[in-house]
Amino acid sequence: MINILVVTHGKMAEGIVHSAKMFTREAENVEFLCLMEDMGQDELSDLINEKMKGLSNDGQFLIFCDIMGGTPFKISSKFSFNNDNVSVFYGVNLPILVHAILTRDGKSLNSLTSELVEVSHDSLGLSDI
Repeated sequence: MINILVVTHGKMAEGIVHSAKMFTREAENVEFLCLMEDMGQDELSDLINEKMKGLSNDGQFLIFCDIMGGTPFKISSKFSFNNDNVSVFYGVNLPILVHAILTRDGKSLNSLTSELVEVSHDSLGLSDI
């Protein structure tokens, strides 16, 4: 199973993971980290490293971040450099996170991330009602 870690500024990660669990029940190997104002980059890096160690032994990780170029993205991306078992997806929203949780079983990390890119355009839109 692909492990999922959500890392964002403030408490967004906590909120979105709890909201996703309303749709997915208690999803295994789904964790979150919140970058708070008083935290440094080294502390966030250490926390991500610890979460990744504690999630599972199979070694595939999908890290969701809020904003490309932000600190959670930059620190998370360091874990994906030269490691095919870690992918970072930025612009996390509830539909994408729920989709990842519900469809990850039996898929490779590359397959899941490709699918998420394809369906991501369906997670945002303007109501014409």
